[in-house]
Formats: sequence, C-alpha cells, structure tokens
Amino acid sequence: MTKPTGVIYRHTVEAFVQRVITRAGLLSIDFSRELLALGLDVHRCRDVDLATWSQVVRATAKRMSPGKSEDAALEDVGRAMLVGFAESLVGKGLMFILRRLGARHALLRMPQNYRSADSVTEVTAREVSPFTVELTFNTTGGMPTYVRGLMLETLHQLKAEGTVSFDARPLGTVFTVSWK
Repeated sequence: MTKPTGVIYRHTVEAFVQRVITRAGLLSIDFSRELLALGLDVHRCRDVDLATWSQVVRATAKRMSPGKSEDAALEDVGRAMLVGFAESLVGKGLMFILRRLGARHALLRMPQNYRSADSVTEVTAREVSPFTVELTFNTTGGMPTYVRGLMLETLHQLKAEGTVSFDARPLGTVFTVSWK
C-alpha cells in the first residue's frame, strides 16, 4: 500500500486547537513550544501533513490523559474533538438534524465529512444491516483509536447506544459501527 499524501486542512487544525487543546486547558507556553517544534504554530494554524497531524494528536493525548495507555488517550482525544464540534453553533445544528435522520444516515455520510476535513483520508461506507455500517479508511494516521473515539462520540451525540470495532487490513482500516 502506498503512503497517503495530502494535508489536514487549516480549518480542521484550528478546530482541534480550539475544541480540544484550548477547551481542555492544555494551551500552556510549554505545550505551545512543544507543538511548534512538531510543526504546529497554534497562533497561526495552517494546513499540516499527516505525519505532523499524528504527532500533534499524540502529544495532545499524552497531555490530556496522563497515565492512560496511548490507545485509551487517543480515544479520549477523538471523543473530545467530537464533543467540541457538537457544542459549536454549526455542530449543534448538524447534530439536531442528524438525530432526526438517525445514526445510519449520519454514518453513511461519513465519507463526505472526511473530504471536507482533509485531502488525505478516503472513507467508504457500506451498510451491513439496518443497525450496522462498515467504514473503511485508507489511513488513520496510525491512530485507529482516535477515529474509534470520534465514532463512539458520534453515536453518543446521536443518542444511539453502540459499539465500534476495527480491523487493520491491507487496503485500510475497517471500522464496524453497530447501534441499537
């Protein structure tokens, strides 16, 4: 499999800084310097490549959930990103509509959501049953539990109890999302 190329768009990076780092009270001078050394100036966000994005998310996970395993901390960060979005003006409106349409519709539309966030991630959605959708990601930036956190929080925001499992395969990572 070839290495994905492209960027995480500036608006996604800005949202991460605002909705996760700042919201969690992590934006100290020391952490700002650490992120700058990784390639992210939190005061002048720009598009970043996948390697930089992964390092920034991992550094945030370490600060946000000290004492937890990296996988558990990354899941926390994924959830925090979705919570921050859901509390924004646009997020509140979108979640209101998606709750009415249901988890199935929200998950089947995930490929469009990722196209607006970055030029790296390609997602395909496949309905397995009325309450299960498979999402195949060409890349998770080596952070499948971050994506799992996003999916779990999506279900929570949609008031749907569910589970998210994933399996790394040669052509990407397949997430199986099931709900009641």
